[in-house]
Amino acid sequence: MRWEFAPLGECCDVTASPSSDLFVDLATDASGTPVVTPADVTRTGRIEVSTLRRLPDAPASLNRYGLRPGDLMLVRLGAVGRVALIEESARDQGWVYHSSCMRIRPDTERVDPLYLSSYLAHPPVADQLLSYAQVGTVSSLTASAVKGLGVALPDLRTQRLLAGALGEMAQQADIQHRMLARLDAVRQGLFTQLLGEDFPDTGASRPEGHLPERRAPRTRRTNRMS
Repeated sequence: MRWEFAPLGECCDVTASPSSDLFVDLATDASGTPVVTPADVTRTGRIEVSTLRRLPDAPASLNRYGLRPGDLMLVRLGAVGRVALIEESARDQGWVYHSSCMRIRPDTERVDPLYLSSYLAHPPVADQLLSYAQVGTVSSLTASAVKGLGVALPDLRTQRLLAGALGEMAQQADIQHRMLARLDAVRQGLFTQLLGEDFPDTGASRPEGHLPERRAPRTRRTNRMS
């Protein structure tokens, strides 16, 4: 198999983050422009739509930071290196990405977006990205550092075959994670229902300075012969 290696900046357009000042009014119950944040990235590299917050009266300058199907969103601040693929369901939804992220837009004549998202999530590659992070109170990645990351590029046909197989496994993993989350919620709800309102008070306080009584150590009993 013939592989090509190229810097990410040669096969993708990497766009830095917008200013954090633009997201002061970001809210859960607001109407307006949906904003994708690091908290919306699932463990399997997808966007959890139900958790998206919105920005009312978003300025026109945010249009430059829009997301469309095939884009990758990379977390650059905090949980550095987490990546999510923007899927077809996001088309015409007006999503923009948060200041804690950056956008990677692949040149689809050279790299398949699903292949690239799997590649960037591969542990050795993720570790390499993490090594590029600037260490401080909060770790951060710059767009210039990400552009220099080497990407292994087989031919497009091979990329798509690999991406299809990996994507199917990621989808199944996502389904399993959701099922486990629902089962855990049901388990906790059932336990609460069984206990009812008569939950015992396990936090009974002792008088200040009271220490539990210590038992005297047991002495070994022996049988004496007279």
